[in-house]
Amino acid sequence: MSFLKSASIAAPVLLASSPAFAMVDLPTQTLSLEVQFGAYLAVLLGTFLPVLFLINLYIQTESRKAGKAGGQDSE
Repeated sequence: MSFLKSASIAAPVLLASSPAFAMVDLPTQTLSLEVQFGAYLAVLLGTFLPVLFLINLYIQTESRKAGKAGGQDSE
């Protein structure tokens, strides 16, 4: 088997095994650190809305307990 014949057989294998994205520039670190405003909004609303709901639920439950007890805070 000659060198040219073995090289012609190995060339497609080498080209097929190399990843296609190897020649593409990867994004820099500054690009990966950029955060969109919607992400901040989603985190804030996703945190504060359930917390406010639970606080409201607790206050409502405590006021119902006080109303059933008929104490000073029953009004």
